[in-house]
Amino acid sequence: MRLLLVNAHGADLGSGGAEKYVCELATGLAMRGHDTCVLSAFPVDVDGSAGKTLVLHRSDWRDSELRRVANHVGDLVCNPTRRLAEAVAAARPDVVHTSNLPGITTAIWETCRRLGVPVVHTIHDYYLLCPRVTLQRRDGTPCCPHETYCRVRTERLARWTGAVAEIVAVSDYVRRRHEHLFSRAGFHLIPIPIAPLDDAPLRQPRTPPRTIGYLGALGGMKGIADLIEAAPGLAGLGYVVQIAGDGSLRPLTEAAAARGELRYRGAVHGNEKLDFIASSDLAILPSTWEEPGVPPYAVAEWLAAGRPILVTRRGGLAEVAERFAGVVDMDPGAEGIVAAARRLADPAAWSELVGSLPPAAESARTDWLARHEEVYELALARGSTPSRA
Repeated sequence: MRLLLVNAHGADLGSGGAEKYVCELATGLAMRGHDTCVLSAFPVDVDGSAGKTLVLHRSDWRDSELRRVANHVGDLVCNPTRRLAEAVAAARPDVVHTSNLPGITTAIWETCRRLGVPVVHTIHDYYLLCPRVTLQRRDGTPCCPHETYCRVRTERLARWTGAVAEIVAVSDYVRRRHEHLFSRAGFHLIPIPIAPLDDAPLRQPRTPPRTIGYLGALGGMKGIADLIEAAPGLAGLGYVVQIAGDGSLRPLTEAAAARGELRYRGAVHGNEKLDFIASSDLAILPSTWEEPGVPPYAVAEWLAAGRPILVTRRGGLAEVAERFAGVVDMDPGAEGIVAAARRLADPAAWSELVGSLPPAAESARTDWLARHEEVYELALARGSTPSRA
């Protein structure tokens, strides 16, 4: 097939989970004989292995206030444009697969309907429900939606849902939050694969565990402030906390490292990332927002490395603890982190937990790609012009 993968930040691996998802799809499907192209709203640091990338806008909303405002206006207007039609037509796709849509909007679904191209959409976050896409404010507190604005925005974005043939949901939680918007589409739960991170297996974690590692974005919604607050208590249990990543709470993290409360490794990639994972015994994801994925990459990669992980019971993470061995749920906040880590400091409990982890298998990635191919075939079988919403 000729596939057009659409995502706000393309396949830029420095951006987040949706970008890694698009990159792994593009490279994996190309290896399976498909012709893949990526459409990005904003300029990206393109990984050459992701194939050809088309870009809609010259600026990134993270660098341009004008572009950020234009994104929000675009969500409300949400009309198919000539530029969108030209971008889709240039790729000549058999199927269009959309992911995160800031800067693009759901107008691309109607564009595809008019061009006779079936659409598959993966729901990675809460873009259709919340202008902030996280259901939270920047300080991590729950978002209190503006009744009129948020309702009108969702209605505008959702009016093109009739053009979507199939939906990939990253968790049952996400499906339940969105299924009322997609009455005509088929839903499919396709978890992120627990596949090997490298050709050589990493060393086994120590018993009892001595290092707790966090790897990911340093934002308020990730619970970084809670982890920093918990660091002295964790040190009292014999743990060393180490953090890798970048984001708005980097200064807070660096200040804690300067006080000797934890180790901060900065942003890590490639072999540095593998070294960071290998040097950690226990992982943690103390999120305060409704994490969508089951599992998110932040969990899947740790499990693939043979590292148990502590997670808060937020959003899809509650399902992760139920479905995957090696995942331990905990109460949110610093006290919850310390209490959970205390239980795992027991050598017997820890050894049992580590032993419950199944080995990562390359077949998991193959099956994941095959599941997407099946969804694309279903979209084609439904016909190229689903009805309007």
